Amino acid sequence: MSSLIEHTKGLRKGPFLCIVNPHSGTGSSRTFIQNIEQYSDPERLDIEISKSALHSIELTNRACEEGCEAVIAVGGDGTVQEIAAQLIGSQTALGIVPTGSGNGIARHLGISMEPSVALKEMLAGKRRSMDTFRVNDKPGIGFAGVGVDGYVARLFDETNERGFSNYIKLSLDAFLSYSSTRFRVHPMEGDALDLNAMTVICANTSQLGNNAVVNATGVDDDGQLELILVKQLPTVNMMTLASRMFLSTLHKSPFVQVLTGRRFTLENLDMAELQVDGEVVETAPNLTFEVRPRSLHVLIP
Repeated sequence: MSSLIEHTKGLRKGPFLCIVNPHSGTGSSRTFIQNIEQYSDPERLDIEISKSALHSIELTNRACEEGCEAVIAVGGDGTVQEIAAQLIGSQTALGIVPTGSGNGIARHLGISMEPSVALKEMLAGKRRSMDTFRVNDKPGIGFAGVGVDGYVARLFDETNERGFSNYIKLSLDAFLSYSSTRFRVHPMEGDALDLNAMTVICANTSQLGNNAVVNATGVDDDGQLELILVKQLPTVNMMTLASRMFLSTLHKSPFVQVLTGRRFTLENLDMAELQVDGEVVETAPNLTFEVRPRSLHVLIP
């Protein structure tokens, strides 16, 4: 994670808007709502309970128009992504109070997993800039994946069971049954690369959530993306590959290749499914991943 700091530690001047997703994964957001009075600070902090993703987007856009210092997303990575996407290119910063099941972006930024502590960190934190990216016309913050993780994202979206343990179960089942798909990768420089892969992941941040690190060597404000190619592998090696994420050694696997660059074009020859920050997105035969350097302001402890 980058250490580029734009402001020194101390009370931010505000105002701040908290947007709370009451349905995020672990139930922590409901506890946050129940104790909402203790967080009330009408001169510095407004709190809104989101009724829907569209409502969160409307609230965020209004906060930008009104010159809000920061919008603090109280929820999981899905809530963070829908709010952050509206803040790209603006002067309004993103803050996070993590209440989801994975909280990958919050963990990457070093934010506490305890909501009350995280809010204090946001109100008395630091501000810096990080990269974002686009997949064709879709903005991304942390990751996009084409292949088995796109397939898993759809399965997870369709199930009534939430939580990281269910995500892991779906992932393991999917890896055991998924057939690798064909891709052709076009870096900005060098020759095209043809491969059969379980998945191709465009990574800006380090982890998917719950300390499952996919991009151990990546930096989120260097103007570069990592394209992580997980090649077809024998079933007997799948558990070892999965364990590497929790040891931050995925990039050292003989079944993984990592490319670095500002822009990649991917021919999705078998129309594998696509996810961006965990959200299922309509796939396409040609996908372009392009970095947007330091386009999002974030609050960190």
